[in-house]
Amino acid sequence: MKFLSIAAAVALTTVAAGCVIVDADVDDHNMRYSSGAERVYAADISDDAITLRVAASGCTSKDFFEVDIDHRGDSDFAVEFDRTRRDYCEMFQPDGETLTWTFSELGIPAGATIILENPVGR
Repeated sequence: MKFLSIAAAVALTTVAAGCVIVDADVDDHNMRYSSGAERVYAADISDDAITLRVAASGCTSKDFFEVDIDHRGDSDFAVEFDRTRRDYCEMFQPDGETLTWTFSELGIPAGATIILENPVGR
């Protein structure tokens, strides 16, 4: 009886393990990512600010990022946020930290069209 229980557990584990598929080489042709850009958890772009939710461990602030801005036309701007320092604090923040940059502090006119170069999602 004990043998059957162990065999059933092994079989169930094997079947369940076969259901997990991770495809790290996903190529979504509708998205264009910069190769070195930091992945952000979420992004919100309003008429006058860019808000990002980024990975953090308790110390992350806007000072941890360098912002690269390319003017691409009359009112089009490509913006990429590059992390320059790692967060080595030990606070548990599974949802990361929310950081906001206003257009005025980035030197972008209000109402401009923003193309975020960072990949978004986990």
